[in-house]
Amino acid sequence: MSSGNMDRRDKEKNRNSFVGGIFKIGGNKTGGKTKPKSTSTVPVKNPPSDDHGFNGGDPFTESVDVSLSGSDVNERFEKLLDDMNLSEEKKAPLRAKDNEFKRRMLTMQARGTVKARAGELDTPQSFVQELMNSDLKGHKRTQVLETLRVSLTSKPVSWVMEFGEKGLNAILKNLTYCCDNIHERKNTYECVRCLKAFMNNTFGLKRILEHEEALTIMSRTIDPADPPTMLEAVRLLAAICLVPPNGHDKAVEGITVCGEIRSQDRFLPIIGGLGMRDNPAMQVACIQLVNAIVSTPDDLDFRMHLRNEFMRTGLIDLIGWLDAQEDDELKTHVHIFHEHKEEDLEEF
Repeated sequence: MSSGNMDRRDKEKNRNSFVGGIFKIGGNKTGGKTKPKSTSTVPVKNPPSDDHGFNGGDPFTESVDVSLSGSDVNERFEKLLDDMNLSEEKKAPLRAKDNEFKRRMLTMQARGTVKARAGELDTPQSFVQELMNSDLKGHKRTQVLETLRVSLTSKPVSWVMEFGEKGLNAILKNLTYCCDNIHERKNTYECVRCLKAFMNNTFGLKRILEHEEALTIMSRTIDPADPPTMLEAVRLLAAICLVPPNGHDKAVEGITVCGEIRSQDRFLPIIGGLGMRDNPAMQVACIQLVNAIVSTPDDLDFRMHLRNEFMRTGLIDLIGWLDAQEDDELKTHVHIFHEHKEEDLEEF
């Protein structure tokens, strides 16, 4: 039993590593990291190599209230670091900078919030309004979603928080419509990419997990008829499975409800992805999802039940072929599947 406990700890380490590879979230929960991005277009002379992209010339200094005390600067700077979605490891060298550097960063943040011009899609509210427009369709929808994805990726966390639940519902509304319309397939893909960007921070990930329908709607995009979108969705759901305390329950629930809606075995689309012999990336993503679903629960009987369900749904017919493949990444994850199966049999 002691070796079994050690194996579970090893799985926990692998779990955190995998989640961090999908969601680059700051803080301690997932270990992910993101680089701050400068929005400045002012040319910089001789930038030092360790400034994290935040250099500025003299024109910036006038925009900071020079009367701010050192403690006030540090207090605002801490809020800025939180807004940048940085891990503690990334925050440390920035905290060590002098107040002049911190003032420049604060100025750049302030200037970045007032750059939008009238009529441009820039504010969270403008995106929500546009996404809820009943006339939005086709190429115009694509443009809005692509622009939104860039904003969700590059804007500070406070912007994502302002976009919030209304914005999440607006993305899901568009995704539902696109799933029902084959002519909107490209926009199905863009909606899923927007969801990925939205949940790339603790706030967004929590909103997704708390939402009653988000993961069910996302599970609808696990469709072998649309491989690019399915690949994105499978990767996201595999990572969500590993998010404590209830990511696994929510992801499996979404997949289950989707299967009931389709009147088919809930894991059948995942088996379909594993059977795409000309798409190694899809096979790797699907076996990762299988491993995440099967190996995450602490209860042995539940793990064995899930594994047996996958086998009955069609994995038993594919596993021999998967074992014979030469792709290194695929071989690794198929080996993990077998390894976990053997460990559970020993524990049983």
